[in-house]
Amino acid sequence: MVQDPGDLVRVEACQAIYLAASSARVNWVKSSGLAVGDLRQVNSLPPVLQTIQWSTGPLLYLGVYLSATHPSSPENWQNLEGGVLERLRKWTRLLRCLSLRGRALVLNQLVLSTLWYRLNTLVLAPGFLNNLRTSILEFFWSGMHWASVGVLHLPLKEGGQGLKCLHTQVRVFRLQALQRLLYSASSSTWSILVHAFLHCFQGLRYDRQLFYLCPRGFPRDLSGLLVLYQDLETVFNDQVRGGHRGSRSPRGAPAT
Repeated sequence: MVQDPGDLVRVEACQAIYLAASSARVNWVKSSGLAVGDLRQVNSLPPVLQTIQWSTGPLLYLGVYLSATHPSSPENWQNLEGGVLERLRKWTRLLRCLSLRGRALVLNQLVLSTLWYRLNTLVLAPGFLNNLRTSILEFFWSGMHWASVGVLHLPLKEGGQGLKCLHTQVRVFRLQALQRLLYSASSSTWSILVHAFLHCFQGLRYDRQLFYLCPRGFPRDLSGLLVLYQDLETVFNDQVRGGHRGSRSPRGAPAT
């Protein structure tokens, strides 16, 4: 991530170290870059970096499409739902040979597991989970719904089938991210980067303190943050309010 001329100097220094250590060269012509802001500023870059194929996206990076013009690039979801439905279709021919527990294992281990990476790193497209939920239930019951959806998500020892709930899993991912960000003893590279983004928000120069500030008298417009961090803020506030409600004692009962 290059933001100022000082970053360019560091990029060239890192390149020089890489060349000296590996006796290899970076093929900048075959490299791609995501330009955030005015694309014309690319012309002011050093000649070496100008040979990069710059664009505003979508750019595929670590299995996720990034875009400078869209907070959640549609390319991340276009083929994902179709891939899940195709997997379900292939297993449909074996439904008669599978018990209910076997169907739950197929869904958890071979179908839903393909979603976890993107659900953990991206904000969902509207209606994506609801559409998948319908297809998953149709596969599990094969037309005969013998119990409510909530029962299916219960563990086996509680009378359920242990089927993963997509909405609950997304919330688990967000809470795990909040735990790493707010309470982890060691600072990971990811949390350091998040703190840098939060530090620049509205010029307030806060990072994790944004999650703790009282909403009264504080601007709660988070539109300047990346969509994923807005989602983290929403989950954190919901969790805090839920915790406060759960900690209240009944009227007339002593607090413990």
